[in-house]
Amino acid sequence: MIQANRSLNGKRILVTGANGFMGSHLIRRLLRTKASSIYGLYLRETSLVEGLDLELREVDLTQPEAVTAAIKEIRPEIIFNLAAMVNVGRDLNLASSLFAVNTQGPINLVTACAAEGFESFVHIGTCEEYGDNPTPFTEDQVPNPVSPYSASKVAATYFFQMLHKTQKLPVTVLRPFLTYGPHLRNRMLTTMLIKAGLKGESLEMTSAEQTREFNYVDDVVEGFIQAAQTPAADGQIINIGCGDEVKIADMARLVMELFDGQLRVELGALPYRPGETWHFYCSNKKAQELLGYTPKVSLREGLTRTIDWYRAHPEVVEAL
Repeated sequence: MIQANRSLNGKRILVTGANGFMGSHLIRRLLRTKASSIYGLYLRETSLVEGLDLELREVDLTQPEAVTAAIKEIRPEIIFNLAAMVNVGRDLNLASSLFAVNTQGPINLVTACAAEGFESFVHIGTCEEYGDNPTPFTEDQVPNPVSPYSASKVAATYFFQMLHKTQKLPVTVLRPFLTYGPHLRNRMLTTMLIKAGLKGESLEMTSAEQTREFNYVDDVVEGFIQAAQTPAADGQIINIGCGDEVKIADMARLVMELFDGQLRVELGALPYRPGETWHFYCSNKKAQELLGYTPKVSLREGLTRTIDWYRAHPEVVEAL
């Protein structure tokens, strides 16, 4: 097991995309460290980090002057870049905005940080970079983007690899896989199942024989932390996921079981979508070997925690 030897103690830490689902969980985890100060950059304010002990600033990463000014003032030593525009549609009209945010934005950020100096820069890529490669996805596969979104993320990954190779900068690209948990406000299948269960409703689905992996957000965030602390991760692309292949139908049945009859799922009521992806999961061997990464929260436990959180926050359920 690799032992981390880059401490976060006493460090100035910056999180971009601070008001997003994973960004807000990362900040909560960082607040339990001995960092000297934590800063968050955001573009559109939400309540996900309201009341937390950090300094928030509204900065558009596509504007290099604004980014440079913020970095000169903050002078972060550890950077987690989670800012992104997510839209997996195939519409080519999305390309300009996606590349501006997901490619040029990270370039602006790391350029400004490099001018000030830093110890670790962790860039959050996406599992979508693998496209329709064979599973389990491994980091040595050539990226195979299938949308403007995944292409924009691949471009950023290549830029960070170039930076490490030519400038020896301590940058790491992580590719998290499907993540769920408290505070998630997207209409993902897990959230829609939970909403139906809390309302005592039924949910129509396909036969759901496709396989996915499901990662509890605390486990994923721990992988981010471990990467920042591990010099061996510099210059690497690393999958962050459990690698457990689960049929979507089995996940839905587990949610039904946890609701003890309050949720009805009608498997087979809907047709499969054209071009359905049948298998989507990773190998996390590299994360285990480089980071000592081991997810700890089982699917049953993670879903139980998530259901409990939504049950305690009915206003979020109503907004889904």
